[in-house]
Amino acid sequence: MTVTTNISTAAVQSILTSQLQAQQTTLAQLSEQLASNKKYSDLTDYAPSDALNLLNLQSSATQRQSYLSTISTVQTRLTGYDTTMTDMESIVSQAKSLAVGSPSYDASTASSIASLANNFLKSVSVDLNQQIGGRYIYAGSRYGTQPVTDLTTLTNTPSATTVSNPVLPAYDTAYTASQLTMTTAGQAITIGGTVTTPQQVSAIVNGTTYNYTVQSTDTTADIATGLAAAINVGVPGTTATGSTINVAGSATVGATSAGMTNTAAYATDSATIDSGYTLQYGVSSDNPAFQQMVSGLQFLQAAGNSTDSATYQANITQAATLLGSALSSIEALHTSVAYNTNTLTTETTTQNNAITALTNQVSDIQSVDITQVSVELNLLQTQLQASYSATGTIGKLSIVNYL
Repeated sequence: MTVTTNISTAAVQSILTSQLQAQQTTLAQLSEQLASNKKYSDLTDYAPSDALNLLNLQSSATQRQSYLSTISTVQTRLTGYDTTMTDMESIVSQAKSLAVGSPSYDASTASSIASLANNFLKSVSVDLNQQIGGRYIYAGSRYGTQPVTDLTTLTNTPSATTVSNPVLPAYDTAYTASQLTMTTAGQAITIGGTVTTPQQVSAIVNGTTYNYTVQSTDTTADIATGLAAAINVGVPGTTATGSTINVAGSATVGATSAGMTNTAAYATDSATIDSGYTLQYGVSSDNPAFQQMVSGLQFLQAAGNSTDSATYQANITQAATLLGSALSSIEALHTSVAYNTNTLTTETTTQNNAITALTNQVSDIQSVDITQVSVELNLLQTQLQASYSATGTIGKLSIVNYL
């Protein structure tokens, strides 16, 4: 008798093995989803549109984290400004009260006033040379350079007039005494001395300040010509003959000066804290508010060192006036610091909320339904057990069983 069979145990076993491998792959994927709560670990496994959305969302979240890092750094510096300005306000307030409360010369208390003024100058030196993270916060863009010299060692004659960007006050560490001289006789201004750069010469005519920036190739005659041209804009007819400026008409020539310049000393810091939003927050030690403070303290010290009533009263009056102006100006700067601090606090909340929203959007794309995955995993494990059993049974089949 002839027996014919369609059974091919090798073929069946091959099919079952392939199915088993597919089920094992699915099991591994479901197990990973259950553990990570994500559909896939590899971005390339997502649909192209989902993958692009994930890239954009993750990039935006990273950018906002960068903004938060910048905000944190700036907040630390603003805290430094807040602390030092609070101290300087206290110093100036005390010094002003001392000046206002001591209008008349008294030899027995003069030395005490000089000593207190010296201590005030020492404290202000520390404040204006404040470092945060190794960076001098009042140095403009000269971050690694101490901006202010020891104010107790100043030898310049205090002045009630402030200088402006880019001219340096005498207490700036980059300042050197100008080698140019400017003398006034009536309406004539004569430039003398040695040309050095960088510096600027200035003259106040009819209450308006006119400036000329000295060039390295200038002679004193060139400087006179340049400053005369500037004055001529407001006072037509002003000319220069050699090194002398002849101011036209009956114009009143006020103060003249020559001073070193440095634009970096006046540079203010800025930081991008959001897309299209740059915050200006830096404060320079050469700000006019601090110039008034230093000059006011110098006049207070000079009053304490005076030996006669007239000199004392002139110095103490000037000190009271400058210190009063300085206090108001520093308070205005401090208000700006407080405003920037509040801005950063608000911006921090905005960025954190945005990051949370972006994280939720990423989660919506990546996350799986844990309950569903658990059900599918249990079902697959049951199917795998059956597949293992079937494969084992097929493996025991023999043609002998059919003979």
